[in-house]
Amino acid sequence: METLHLSGGSFEVAFPGTPAIITIPQDTPLGRLLIHVHAVRTTVAEFGMSYIDVPAATAEPQFVKGFLDGGRDQMVRDGAVVISEKDIGLNGVKGRDLLVTVDGTIGHNRFFLIKGRLYSLSIATTPQTAFKGGKPSPAESDRTDFYQTISGRFFGSFKITLADAVADAPQQTTGGAEEILAGVDGKTDLYPADADAKKEIGEAVSRAAVEHKLVLLIFGANWCYDCHVLDHALHDGDAGKIVSEKFLLVHVDIGEGAKNGELINKYKIPLDKGVPAVAILDANGKLLYSSGDGEFEAARKMMKKDLMAFLRRWQGGSGTTR
Repeated sequence: METLHLSGGSFEVAFPGTPAIITIPQDTPLGRLLIHVHAVRTTVAEFGMSYIDVPAATAEPQFVKGFLDGGRDQMVRDGAVVISEKDIGLNGVKGRDLLVTVDGTIGHNRFFLIKGRLYSLSIATTPQTAFKGGKPSPAESDRTDFYQTISGRFFGSFKITLADAVADAPQQTTGGAEEILAGVDGKTDLYPADADAKKEIGEAVSRAAVEHKLVLLIFGANWCYDCHVLDHALHDGDAGKIVSEKFLLVHVDIGEGAKNGELINKYKIPLDKGVPAVAILDANGKLLYSSGDGEFEAARKMMKKDLMAFLRRWQGGSGTTR
């Protein structure tokens, strides 16, 4: 079984081959969200891993249980019949293992809600592949040895970072730079639909030459919770002071992923690494920096001290601490 390990900044999982990667917009009770899907189809099963950022999510046990229950109930409304269901854990993070049948296909799913991000791993296969005699059963002993092997290998490969692994632990609120960036309760119209990002960047570059500042571009979208977290941090406390004194901030809307494509390409923003993404321009409009490795994508897990270090490195105008 050939494996490929994918790292999304906060996760790693092994697939039996090279996965196709797509992003799907979906309307939910929480607004329009994007589902990031990785999938591989083999001759015996389809393996999938997806994640979706959920606004204002919490690690409080009752919330997590209610959220996972809601996901199961939606699957049932969509025609799934539950074969078995149990709570599971991963490095202290609570999750759910759900085995269902729908339209003659066996679906085996594992869900983890971690700091506002819902991870979903899935295997879809035939009853003959999954069960001895091809008869669905809640007993694990009734699953074929072959299925036990491939499911154990796939589900067992899923790993999360240490920061995620302690998601259920109480967060320290010392008031110092050791904290992660503060969460936000609601979302604002951070990326207005009618904004002309190209024009705003041009105006900011013109001002930067006069005010001796750099231009800080934040690529994102209103549906992106981490974009709102980062924006709040860039206007708050010591970080906010540096930004107001040394930078001109411009938001660039990516919409569902294709909006402002010319600017995305021009400033070397790899959307497959996620948003928010950051670029810095000098007073002549020259690109000095772009976050090509998804450094800001998981802003909700970013340490305040790391954001401060980044801003201080650039506040002198050339990537060096002033």
